[in-house]
Amino acid sequence: MTNNIKLLSTGGTIASTQSEDNRSKSGELTGQDLVGKLCLPSTINVHTESVFQKPSNALTFNDILSLREKIIAIDKDKKHTGIVITHGTDTLEDTAFFLQASLPPLDTVVVITGSQRAPQLEGTDAYKNLMAAIIAASSEKLKKLGVLVVFNDSIYSANHIRKVNSFQVNGFDSPGFGHLGYVSENNVHLLQRPELPKPFTPVTALPRVDIIVGCLEASPQQLISSAESGASGIILEGIGKGHVPPSWIPVVEKLVKEGIKFVVVTGSLMGSLEPTYDFDGCLKDLLDLGVIPVSDMSARKARIRLMLALASEDVEQSLLTMEISR
Repeated sequence: MTNNIKLLSTGGTIASTQSEDNRSKSGELTGQDLVGKLCLPSTINVHTESVFQKPSNALTFNDILSLREKIIAIDKDKKHTGIVITHGTDTLEDTAFFLQASLPPLDTVVVITGSQRAPQLEGTDAYKNLMAAIIAASSEKLKKLGVLVVFNDSIYSANHIRKVNSFQVNGFDSPGFGHLGYVSENNVHLLQRPELPKPFTPVTALPRVDIIVGCLEASPQQLISSAESGASGIILEGIGKGHVPPSWIPVVEKLVKEGIKFVVVTGSLMGSLEPTYDFDGCLKDLLDLGVIPVSDMSARKARIRLMLALASEDVEQSLLTMEISR
């Protein structure tokens, strides 16, 4: 059986060329340039399309929304068994989770990959990661598992993927959750299945949501400035189990009354939010004000999910389902 894979290239380090001063120019190579270097199994055909030619720090939510529509169209035409997206690593986790949180259930396997080292560098992981991603996208085992990230031969769910290293080839991990499986010698090994979040379909323009980081004696002025400059929602990256400086509480109370939606997550790599403590600025104080607690989700992912919830048809119901099932 022949597997037809659609490769959507968006740029990033994996698509870099070398500049005159020996730096990497991200997003220069096309998808066809990359696939042309691979020795693919005879059972796999790859059809390429260069969607964007950008470093991933330059991508916008409008870009990702258009990528989402393209994925839905590819899934609908039933000509491809899998989709591979090549992407810069800086915001790979954002795009992966945005798609996870907004795509309807698909029959097509969706895999995102990238590289830490540009294709022209010694020891590049560009072609190895791309080959593993294509093998994964052609596997029946990975159907109905949501959006997947394949990196350094490991398969991860978009739910908890995070960039954990800025330069080594083990650039991604899911702290506390682990990988779903791995690719070895052109074979896919699946070890566990993820729980998938309820997807939100945006029906209005995505509102602005900011992230404010809680830390020792952090000023509440950040919250005021965020609201006054047009944010519809704010993610509080709390300390420990979702605590914030005591001076934040009256400001959060005022902004909640003005209609700003708040979500609190932990700044720790893992752990649930529980109202265990009773002191000024504790999680219970935030819950009493109507702040939504979300466990097991980074601030960047919570921001995306809140944006989609606020842009969905039934905002209040969507806000109730912010959290991913554990």
